[in-house]
Amino acid sequence: MEHALNNDRSMDTTQYKQTIQSTFDKVSSRYDQNSFFGISAKRLARLLPAADGLQVLDISTGTGSVAIEVAINYPDAQIEAIDLSREMLEFAAKKVQQMRLPNIRFIQSDVDELTYPADRFDVVTCGYAMFFYPDMEASYRAICKTVKPGGQLIGSSFTNAAFNPYAELFLDRLKTKYDLSPPGEIKDRLKTAQNWQALVESSDYTDLEIIEEPIRYPVSVDEWWGLLNSAGYKSLLDQLKPEQLEAFKREHTAEVTAISDNGTIELNTDTLFCRVTL
Repeated sequence: MEHALNNDRSMDTTQYKQTIQSTFDKVSSRYDQNSFFGISAKRLARLLPAADGLQVLDISTGTGSVAIEVAINYPDAQIEAIDLSREMLEFAAKKVQQMRLPNIRFIQSDVDELTYPADRFDVVTCGYAMFFYPDMEASYRAICKTVKPGGQLIGSSFTNAAFNPYAELFLDRLKTKYDLSPPGEIKDRLKTAQNWQALVESSDYTDLEIIEEPIRYPVSVDEWWGLLNSAGYKSLLDQLKPEQLEAFKREHTAEVTAISDNGTIELNTDTLFCRVTL
């Protein structure tokens, strides 16, 4: 999720990426507890072109949800899946081994240091990650260069409504009591079709399709707290001292419980899927 950046605006790119890597290393074993990652991966995989022998690059693969769905739907595709987090990749590799999927290769790599030649892939996929990149437009243009003419880039991001009102309560309390908040330029990225349009226009393209799909299901307040500790939000919680974290958990879960239905809330993870033909 996009709220993974330290509040220190002076943090340089190297420090920022180290924070991202560390955060996702920590949450790797719990990441798949968040059902929306698997749900959206299935939907994203259905957007790939119907073609044989696809060469696919899945960037910021995490625990491999998108890469795995592509491998299942396209057994003759060859998939390279990269991520900064070694722990996430190791968890993904174990899943693939158990599923006996032979057509995915996992590589620890920084998306800003791609060494693939131009026109290498038929499709590049990116689930819930583009908004993390420090210089998003530059990263996007570099990624596009690896796509063959007529190939596609398919990405996903959360809408403005996603995780709310509970994320707003979470962030407001962190800001008010502890002066912690993610920088606006990260947390507000790619939440509208217009945001995607602006990004896509920073590079050449021939066609753009944006699809908004609802992804909603009930979770308990305890599961909501688990979500906060199993994705990008955790980097903010990690900045609290143990006694602060205990107090924050008590106060935040109390305010979420107060607006819940007997301890159950509807988790909104509505998603924008962007398919660009290059």
